Amino acid sequence: MRRIAAIAAFEIKRVFQKRQSFVLLFGMPLLFTFIFGGLFTADEETKPQISVVDQDRTNSSGALFQELKASDAIAFKIETAETALEKLANQETAGYIRLEKGFEKGMLDEEIPEAVFVSPPSFEGAALVRQIINDSLINVRITSAASSFYQEAAGEESDAIRESIVSELASVPAAVETVTVTKGAEVQGMNNMTARSAGFIIMFVMIAMLSCTGMLLEARQTGVWYRMMAVPASKAELLSGYVLAFFLIGWIQFGILMTVSEWVFHIQWGNTFANIILVSCLLLCTIGLGLFIAGFVKTSEQQSVFGNLIIIASCMLAGVYWPIEIMPDVMQKAARFVPQYWGLQGFTELTARGGSIGDILVPVGILLAFTAVFLTVGMKRVRFE
Repeated sequence: MRRIAAIAAFEIKRVFQKRQSFVLLFGMPLLFTFIFGGLFTADEETKPQISVVDQDRTNSSGALFQELKASDAIAFKIETAETALEKLANQETAGYIRLEKGFEKGMLDEEIPEAVFVSPPSFEGAALVRQIINDSLINVRITSAASSFYQEAAGEESDAIRESIVSELASVPAAVETVTVTKGAEVQGMNNMTARSAGFIIMFVMIAMLSCTGMLLEARQTGVWYRMMAVPASKAELLSGYVLAFFLIGWIQFGILMTVSEWVFHIQWGNTFANIILVSCLLLCTIGLGLFIAGFVKTSEQQSVFGNLIIIASCMLAGVYWPIEIMPDVMQKAARFVPQYWGLQGFTELTARGGSIGDILVPVGILLAFTAVFLTVGMKRVRFE
């Protein structure tokens, strides 16, 4: 055991003696997370803009606009007819709503008021906007009917009554409370920054592990392996020392990146013990992949070229660079055959759904299956004699 620990300590020290190792292990993952995470997150936070053309300019039309503004999904703004048409033509808005003259009169006469919604066929949120308009119209009609009834009973002005009813309703707490149910109490919803952070940590850990497993090929090329075979240590001890070094290097990288991303990007990783299990299985799978690739190449340079190509391509397929939901169905199904996909699925369970160890059994099991295949093939093909 001392020989294994000595080999592992020597290789870890050798890796962290190089300054460029810190850039690859820590700098690049954080930079890519900032770029891609910030890019997609900014897009997600932009609401569709809808112009409102109020040609009636009455209390009822104003009340409808206030109801529309209460929506969290769409941004509504009062515009003139000319401005609304110009913005729609320049694709600066997703559409406009036109409230015709006589809107309030129709409301008081208990008729269905006219609210015209115009949008291009390409706007996918048209159904949502129509639903918001219908719900807002119902609320305004209820308020208008209540004010008319109260006017007949009390003899007060309808406008004053309507304003009083609207203000009273605004101060009443919501009758329905929306509660987000998660499996854990301290977990927030997974956003794009969390997904990109987890993805790029996985990618750069795999690239780093690829470089580390290349040490075995480098040792064979330079003759170091043959000299090590002369020392009083078995081949199994030598390989175990290298694998332990790779595993610890990966954990150092993973641990520091997860801690820094929690401070810098405010990411909540969820259940700590479940994360330890998931990361450990992912690291074993990555080490196995490195040995698998090493079994099919002759030099460390070849392993670096082909390995990086395989890792980057499979990371793109797995949804590391962008949300996998935007990819075609065929690509989403193909992503299930790469280990990065299951690593991300495990992190999704822990971060977005507040899962525990029981919830990541499937991703962990599949990662271990990948590990068994990679290690079996890799150890059979790698030759050092």
